[in-house]
Amino acid sequence: MKKVLICLILLTFGITLAFTGCKKNAVAPVDQSIQSSQDNALVDGEFTSIYSYFDSQSDNSLGSITEKGGSSSIQVLKKSDLLPDCATFTWDSIAKILTIDFGTTDCTCKDGFTRRGKIIATFTGKYKQAGSSVSITLQDYYVQDMSVKGTKTITYQGGATVHIVVDNASLVTPTGTISWNADRTIQKTAGIGTLTTLDDEYAISESASGTNRQGITFTVQTDVNKPLIKRVKCFLKDFVSGVLTLHNGNGDVLSINYDPTGTEVCDRYATVTYNGVTKTIELRK
Repeated sequence: MKKVLICLILLTFGITLAFTGCKKNAVAPVDQSIQSSQDNALVDGEFTSIYSYFDSQSDNSLGSITEKGGSSSIQVLKKSDLLPDCATFTWDSIAKILTIDFGTTDCTCKDGFTRRGKIIATFTGKYKQAGSSVSITLQDYYVQDMSVKGTKTITYQGGATVHIVVDNASLVTPTGTISWNADRTIQKTAGIGTLTTLDDEYAISESASGTNRQGITFTVQTDVNKPLIKRVKCFLKDFVSGVLTLHNGNGDVLSINYDPTGTEVCDRYATVTYNGVTKTIELRK
């Protein structure tokens, strides 16, 4: 009788464990999808920041402005107001290489994040001439002590529009490595030709794919009518608005909204909607 009782207890315990395990497995894919949205935002945001640093400094280093009160153009070589005091830049006019150097120790930037290492931009052709390109590489580059790698190829399309391909990007977090590739079109929509960087705005349309820190693959695509909008003055948030659709490798489909209230607030939050349920996530976490 005791043996029968023990067997029944063990059987019941086993069924309970199995049921609990199934419940956990049912929840996990949603968590993985939300992790994908956070990881995409983390890498996407940093590579957008890298472009902003490059674009603002190249304008200052290579662009021309009209002298106040006159009609002549002068070339200026000055530091972008987007860069913190602890960062420097150099321009090699022979090799056509622009280097932005955050130093070998943590440099606190205006968005509150620490960075170190170099952004190296090599130009092919004339600055911002349609058809010319720039290759950006990273050397010992870290943000918040997380190693960032990858290459960006920027092709100028004329006017204020550029086409960007990001290859073999990775970001090493304390809990795993995120990999990322992207194809982006960026249009500068404000701040063109002004003397400050803080009024710059960009509209970004992109498709991207990657693997989150848990090893789950994902793809993302911007809404054709709601591109990502970046305002440089909003240091606390990479995008003030825009909608992405994320397809997770396990079949989940999520909508990510950077401006759920329609007020374009400069904060570090967005919402993720899955199966009619909306959750607020923290960006760049």
